[in-house]
Amino acid sequence: MSGAVASAPSETTGTRLRLGIALTAMAALFYGVLPSMVRLAYAGGADETAVMLFRSGCAAAMSVVLAKATGRALLPPRDMRWMGLLMGAVWLVGAYSYIASFRRIPVGLAVTIFYMFPLMVAVMARAIEGERLSSKRVLGLAVGFSGVALAVGASFGGVEPVGVGLAGIAAVGVATNVTASARVMRRSSPYAAMVMMTGGSFLALAALTPFIGLQLPATPLGWFGLLASAIGVCAGMLCFYNAIDLIGGVRASMVCNLEPLAAIGFAFAVLGEALAPLQLLGVALVIGAILLVQLGGHSGKPQNP
Repeated sequence: MSGAVASAPSETTGTRLRLGIALTAMAALFYGVLPSMVRLAYAGGADETAVMLFRSGCAAAMSVVLAKATGRALLPPRDMRWMGLLMGAVWLVGAYSYIASFRRIPVGLAVTIFYMFPLMVAVMARAIEGERLSSKRVLGLAVGFSGVALAVGASFGGVEPVGVGLAGIAAVGVATNVTASARVMRRSSPYAAMVMMTGGSFLALAALTPFIGLQLPATPLGWFGLLASAIGVCAGMLCFYNAIDLIGGVRASMVCNLEPLAAIGFAFAVLGEALAPLQLLGVALVIGAILLVQLGGHSGKPQNP
């Protein structure tokens, strides 16, 4: 009897871990499709504003529906809403920068740079949450940044530095959001964090559209890319932010290492894009660094209660 009671917390923790990892893997696959779908939308005549409006609107609407259906909090507590609004602004800038980079550099390179965000989350967790950086994590950070330098350096002759910078801004933005959302969700829910991020972004873009313009797709393939991008980011965010709620921002970010492989694979299959050998080596180093950081263990202050 006592043994059964004692094992219950461990079993619960194991269930949360398995579910969190499964949700993160699903998120990685959904996110991996997005760059190629955005490029299809661009080819059909859409612009960044159209992509972001559909993305944020879809994600906000789905978050509201699921919050109502499950009885979870729709908004964070009042004293946390300023952080939610800040998360929305950071998400908008980061996501806009990411999709804008696809016009300027190959999808595979953009994804490689963007996917430094899990390593950035580990650094932010150390600085803000006090989590210990093990020797494996430190080595992983060094290897990861070397991989990105190799991938970028191998292609500077054929890409725009602005595109590289935009992908870097996107990585910083999502790392900041993951770190902040973990704090918000301690006192609310994943849906509350998503409503603040995507709902605020949608309203801001809708208000700015008359001034910055809006270009919708002019071809069926462009509409397919636009709608697939919106649905994919909605599903990916729901999986990923629920995973953060279950296993914390650092672990969820690290487990999401399938995304670069999926994104590059889809870019090759759908767009015919292929990376040069040195760039592929850089991608391999980044993915290896993420795995190394994950193997470094999860210690320090927990990200979730």
